[in-house]
Amino acid sequence: IDTEFELLIAEESVNNISERKILYSQLGQIKNEEALQKFEQKLIDRFGALPKPAIALLNSVRIKWKATAIGLERLMMKQGKMIGYFIGDQQSSFYQSKRFIKVMQFAQHNGNICKVKEKETKTGLKLLITFENVKSINKALEMLERM
Repeated sequence: IDTEFELLIAEESVNNISERKILYSQLGQIKNEEALQKFEQKLIDRFGALPKPAIALLNSVRIKWKATAIGLERLMMKQGKMIGYFIGDQQSSFYQSKRFIKVMQFAQHNGNICKVKEKETKTGLKLLITFENVKSINKALEMLERM
């Protein structure tokens, strides 16, 4: 995920840099929603209410999971847009999957909020999906959950 949104555990919340590094490492190991909720509760228990950047950080993990599940290998969120890059291997079985068909149907029926197009890059032709008016991590998560 490449974004201009602030996604962090702020120094004001956890002032010990070693402890913040441990928390980031633990967060990187989390693989499901239940574990993420336990981690969030642990943070709240230890450090109090979470500031917006920390909540956004946790939601960015959810975004990563959702993006991966719909076949995106890269996601950019900048200047009010969210651009997802589909799997680069054009021969991938993903492009014949029910999941890909569902994503294409979503884009077709929701042309007012997203568009699918091909783009020439240094590494070849890429298929991407672009969402307009994504001005927060919560909005990005909401868009991906709709798919």
